[in-house]
Amino acid sequence: MRFLSFGSTRTTTLVWAASLLGVFGAAGACTVDIVSVDTGADGTTGDGDGDGDDTSNWEPIPARGDIALSHVVVNQGVDVPIAVAGEWVGPADRNTYVVGNRDTLLRGFWEVPEDWVPRNITAVLQLEYPDGTSESIKNTLPVEGASFPGDFDRAFVFPLVAEQFPPGIEYHLSLWEAGPGYEDQRESTTIIESPIGGAEQIGVQPEPAELKIVMMPVAYTANGCNTNTGDLATVSAEQEQLFIDYIHEQYPVQNIQWEFRRETPIQWTEELTSLAQLWQPLRDQREADAAPPNTYYYALVDACTNGIDGAGGIAPGLATDTKAAAFERVSSGLWLGGDDYSYETMVHELGHNHGRAHVFCSGGDAAGVDPSYPYDDGITGVWGFGIRLFRFHSPTGTYDFMTYCNPTWISDWGWSKAYNRIRTLTSWDYEGAVPNDDPVGEVLVGLLFKDGTEEWSTTTGAREPEFFSSGESVSFDYGDAVIDSPTNVQILDDGTTMITSAVPRPRTTIQAASRLDAGQARSIVLQTPETRAWSL
Repeated sequence: MRFLSFGSTRTTTLVWAASLLGVFGAAGACTVDIVSVDTGADGTTGDGDGDGDDTSNWEPIPARGDIALSHVVVNQGVDVPIAVAGEWVGPADRNTYVVGNRDTLLRGFWEVPEDWVPRNITAVLQLEYPDGTSESIKNTLPVEGASFPGDFDRAFVFPLVAEQFPPGIEYHLSLWEAGPGYEDQRESTTIIESPIGGAEQIGVQPEPAELKIVMMPVAYTANGCNTNTGDLATVSAEQEQLFIDYIHEQYPVQNIQWEFRRETPIQWTEELTSLAQLWQPLRDQREADAAPPNTYYYALVDACTNGIDGAGGIAPGLATDTKAAAFERVSSGLWLGGDDYSYETMVHELGHNHGRAHVFCSGGDAAGVDPSYPYDDGITGVWGFGIRLFRFHSPTGTYDFMTYCNPTWISDWGWSKAYNRIRTLTSWDYEGAVPNDDPVGEVLVGLLFKDGTEEWSTTTGAREPEFFSSGESVSFDYGDAVIDSPTNVQILDDGTTMITSAVPRPRTTIQAASRLDAGQARSIVLQTPETRAWSL
């Protein structure tokens, strides 16, 4: 395969293309040369095969022989058709969103008739930018049969870096003969340009879309297990980068603001009963940081086990999209020595933090599945592509990352869900954002473990009144009054029961609290620095 770049081609295109296609070349998928204009010694243009042929008198002609440009897609994580049979597909008719200023793969697919003569064909991508500049990029490929989405050699491929993909960008793709010798082939009566008639807007979302993530390592000392995920010997810089890459590939964002607090791990000195126990130190840390409400906190622990009560990661239910619900934007997972599972677990738990429920797949046994998921058995339904690790993901052999089946990727349906949440939370950082009129409340959170023990803590936050609909309540004794507050009760994936209740008088001393357990009043004892198993 050869990428030929003409006009005002930006160097960054070739750098990204070289990185991307070099990976596939090394894997044996294709042989790649990325060059600028292929010229002879006297400056004349060759025929693109690198043998120095003088074709200076040859004028390119439209592709002959009834090859057809069947459809054009952009892929930032999932395939999004932007033209079918030469007709532009506008945003209102697409399967999901296209994010502005994000690295993007634009691909053109072809069909050929039975009497097709195999040869090189050049696809010319013309890009028109909102600032009035333009760019032409040429991709020449040997076309021998039908194109195929899962093979780099069988589609016209144009890697575009983020700065080449602003809102308002227009495109036009056309097919041409790559060299002389095929003038005797019949003129094509098929569609060899897309969109027909000239450039159209790709249809790119203008809103900023960002993620802020703080990962907290855990220094774990219990039952002969002494680990610290903040140590470079435990989690290397390259492995840390994989966390970022896995998230960036599968969430529709322009950038990730990432911080890994290697020097200040959570100190944990007792055996973990549940990964949910790591949430309260995360909440305390976010309060100490005075973190913006759209920041996500994640605890990474090596507990010398492949699961704690059957769980390798856990998040507190399905977070909503209010600033006051920041206390729910925490989650935790196991470090298994660089196994893909650790990276995939963080992607999954962040899905819960973005309000996504589990997705059903056969044999997955996930609880609380979303009945509105559109694809059978939890498959992704569209081709996926990773803009950091450069891998294709089959629409029928890959499962949405909210399933419990493998391998996983993001579906277009999940992409839409994530984008709507991310652009809402990102908007809080920009002018014109909704004022922070959420009440600064306080919630009581209790974890009731299967061994009969309990942990109770309070933290800043609030949820909408209908959230507290379990029918049970907690009694708060303030000395001058006893106030009952309704609760939310959830059974977590590891069997832990989580009880959440709004504190009636935020940041006021609670003299006593109790709940009904099987008809009997049971005292609630809040954790203190002396009784908890952790410190920051």
